[in-house]
Amino acid sequence: MMQWFRDSFAPGPLFAWLCLAFFILIPLVWIRARRKGPRTSVRFSSLQSLHGLRATWAVRTRFVLPLLRTLAILALIVALARPQSGGEYHDTSEGIAIQMVLDVSGSMAADDFVLDGQRVRRIDVVKRVFEDFVLGRGTLRGRESDLIGMSTFAMFADTPCPLTLDHGSLRDLLRETEIPGWVQGRQVRQQEEAGYTALGDAIVLATDDLRRAGEQAVEGVPGAEAAKSRVMILLTDGADNPAPFPGVAPPKPLDAAKVAATLGIKIYTIAAFGALPQQQGFGLFAPMRGGFDPAAEAALKGIASATGGKYFRATDTDSLVTIYDEIDKLERRRTGERSFRDNVLASKVAMLTALGMLMFEVLLTNTRYRRVP
Repeated sequence: MMQWFRDSFAPGPLFAWLCLAFFILIPLVWIRARRKGPRTSVRFSSLQSLHGLRATWAVRTRFVLPLLRTLAILALIVALARPQSGGEYHDTSEGIAIQMVLDVSGSMAADDFVLDGQRVRRIDVVKRVFEDFVLGRGTLRGRESDLIGMSTFAMFADTPCPLTLDHGSLRDLLRETEIPGWVQGRQVRQQEEAGYTALGDAIVLATDDLRRAGEQAVEGVPGAEAAKSRVMILLTDGADNPAPFPGVAPPKPLDAAKVAATLGIKIYTIAAFGALPQQQGFGLFAPMRGGFDPAAEAALKGIASATGGKYFRATDTDSLVTIYDEIDKLERRRTGERSFRDNVLASKVAMLTALGMLMFEVLLTNTRYRRVP
């Protein structure tokens, strides 16, 4: 019976216990009130002549009045409990945690990609395609049920947006992300920070973000959401190039990836290096020229392989979209879920039934079952 309540009404077992309490307690209250309540009486000298009379059918069936009221209240409870219809199974996506790790070093300013018919920087294309990946556009379906965060790295690794289901805020932060020394697509100063690529630090930071999110969910921290799997998407256009701080040994990317693998984190690596001829840059941190570094490509392949992920190479906008589409398909988990819909007609019938029984009770109370005095 509990299973029937669970499948037929929105409150489920709560509705069942409510009904049980109603059937047990409410009649007892009415009986108690009837016994102890004040009664109107008329005194006669003798009732001897009435002893032989039999009770009329109206007296015998007077229990109909409290019964009608009980059934009316029960019908109202049914209406408030939101009867459900449906119950069919369907497939639905199951949320996972995805941390985007984005290279914002100076080389990402190279304008060797085309977007909407215009020549643009690598970082502009990467930001646009990642936004489409999260929110859905074109062939990319979006990741509505996933926890998604973003880390950036140049000389230092940072996390502008921790893992969140608020993808609107993530979009806003992504659009504001820029190369150090650049503002709204224009270079305003040469900044030393843009000349380095702390790839190992970025993997360590993103791994820690994913690890802490999982631990907080297990511990029941308010606002922490659980995820069935954790994924890192690492996008860069060059090799690991950490800043030489005295007395500090930066983590090697492959070693950091192996740590991520022990925590069950999968890393997909993307090398973004456009096929268009690059224009000559000026200044100390001008965009790189020439082909993609084979050693850097081998390192990215090793990082992906160590974690069970996959390496991709993006040479134009379409190939980058295709890469994200493939990742989108690889990282979608499916689970069976029963779907229910509110049965509005059943609620209306229950409410009309309650109204009808209450009106019928009032009619009987004031006609055939009327007491005088």
